[in-house]
Amino acid sequence: MYGTLEAEVLPAKIFSDNMVLQREVAIPVWGMATPGEKIIVRLDSYEVRIVAKPDGRWMASLPRFPEGGPYILEIEGRTDKIEFKNVMIGDVWFASGQSNMEHPMQGWEWIPHSAIFHWREEISDSNYSEIRLFSVPHYPSPSKQKDLPTGKWEIASPESVAGFSSTAWFFGKELHKKLKVPIGIINSSWGGTPIQTWMSRESLELFRDSVDLPAIPVNFDRKEWSEKVEDSIEKNRIRRNQISYPKVGLSDKINKLDFDESSWKMTGLLDPGNHFKDIVWLRKKIIIPETVASQKLELSLGFLNRQSQIFLNGKEIGYFLYPQPVKIEIPKNLVHGGKNILAIRMAQPFGLSQVIGRQEQFYISTSDHSFYFNLTKDWKSNDLLESSNPAAKSYQNSPAFLYNGMVAPIIPFAIKGFIWYQGESDAGHPYLYQKMFQQMIMDWRKCWKQVDIPFLFIQTSNIEMSHEADKNAGSWCLLREAQQKALSLPYTGMVISVDIGDQYDVHPKNKQEFGRRLALQALKIAYHQDVIADGPVYESFDIKGDTVVVNLKDNDCPLKNENQLGLRSFEICGKDSVFHVANAYLRTNKVFVFSEKVKNPVAIRYAWTNNPKCCVFNSAGLPLAPFRTDVF
Repeated sequence: MYGTLEAEVLPAKIFSDNMVLQREVAIPVWGMATPGEKIIVRLDSYEVRIVAKPDGRWMASLPRFPEGGPYILEIEGRTDKIEFKNVMIGDVWFASGQSNMEHPMQGWEWIPHSAIFHWREEISDSNYSEIRLFSVPHYPSPSKQKDLPTGKWEIASPESVAGFSSTAWFFGKELHKKLKVPIGIINSSWGGTPIQTWMSRESLELFRDSVDLPAIPVNFDRKEWSEKVEDSIEKNRIRRNQISYPKVGLSDKINKLDFDESSWKMTGLLDPGNHFKDIVWLRKKIIIPETVASQKLELSLGFLNRQSQIFLNGKEIGYFLYPQPVKIEIPKNLVHGGKNILAIRMAQPFGLSQVIGRQEQFYISTSDHSFYFNLTKDWKSNDLLESSNPAAKSYQNSPAFLYNGMVAPIIPFAIKGFIWYQGESDAGHPYLYQKMFQQMIMDWRKCWKQVDIPFLFIQTSNIEMSHEADKNAGSWCLLREAQQKALSLPYTGMVISVDIGDQYDVHPKNKQEFGRRLALQALKIAYHQDVIADGPVYESFDIKGDTVVVNLKDNDCPLKNENQLGLRSFEICGKDSVFHVANAYLRTNKVFVFSEKVKNPVAIRYAWTNNPKCCVFNSAGLPLAPFRTDVF
């Protein structure tokens, strides 16, 4: 139910002032009321009369409207009259997925330095009265909900955009500029979530052998459940902040030259089995010769797993969210002759903190190494100064829970299409994801009763999975392939992003380009405009002696090599199925690939690593999608 009725007529919470309603389709408006209540729904000069059903539900269907506004949507009962003001008619897009769709313009509260690039400048250009935003509240549920717990539409402004999905914002802004129509974005996303939680229970029945479906509660107490969910979310928010930020004043104390570290443990960074608790402080005194003072220095600290802050004499000089080569250029104004304090705060949300690397990766030096000091030994460590609360039980990853609480209550709100950015949490089971993803697309379309509604998505970006950057790892390649196979469904479009990610951050901060490429897909698929939305596409290959000739669809757009060192990321193999890095060159819409190590090639693949170096683009700057032919 919708909760206790405080009025005879109670519209669903997806309706509010400042909303956008979908143009050129019948517009459903629904809610709850006293059973048998006679209700009138008015928009402009049109009105629809209905009667609430015995269970209190009611739904009206308004006729098609062209873009325009502002209007007042009136909902009138026997004694109630509700008015929603400043209503626009335009295009509404439903944005969903995990953290890369959720990624707020100003970043997450619990992840330092997570704002997108130039976010302050971007939100200063966010006063668009005809772009409206709706943020679906986080609400996992074991049973399908008929309404959201809360929510309201907001006019785009610096205040409303700052905490909104950056990908969805840039997508909507680009469409508004190109189409000159009101745009509404419903953002229903949650970081770290797998696809199964966004799928309806009915669609998950097909995967009973792979998914443990939780029991549906017989007597669901929404108030009690909501309190439990709110408590879980708040406790985990507090915990993440504890992990991400030092206790107030602690950093200042530890970074003082005369800080008493006598009770701390003497530690070698690469000591065997050297793991720390979830939050650890490491401190080391370094004597810098006066001859080196006021010179730039290079600092290298291997890989710190994972969330780490580096301080020199109390000044933060580096922050790293994920394991990556810790290399910092220390500006000359921070380099003092004599005693200096180098400190590290390392925190791990999902286990034990650890320092990883080889001895030669830990040093501080001048650029010419005339001054060089190895940093592997004689640190003081303390992992008892801070601790985080234990993780509270969370519910958002349970099968169908986010569909129940964050998707179902919005159906059948009329929309133009879906945009989706998710998959990172499912990289470990790509073949199952391939089936689930396509099933979810078909099911969402069925739920909205629109088999041809556009579904646009972003293929996962390039990434290095931990410190093993030198290995030819490819766990995300199969996931990208699984995503790409969804293009077999009609009215789907995929953004290739393997060239624009951040190899050491699963949350790329250049969301402007992600949104722009999504908008290109929308203009092509949803609006049937003649735009170049895709890069070159693999079509077939031929074998000519020791050379593989790759035929590409060029979409009437010239191809180019954007790597001055030549084409890279191509590999070929013989009958032994052992792939070797190959040489390649581009000629019109064909790529010629060969390797001295493979005399009789049988298969080829391109960009088949977690973090490939893309090289083939069209003149619109869009990349060739990763592909392989080695399905033996």
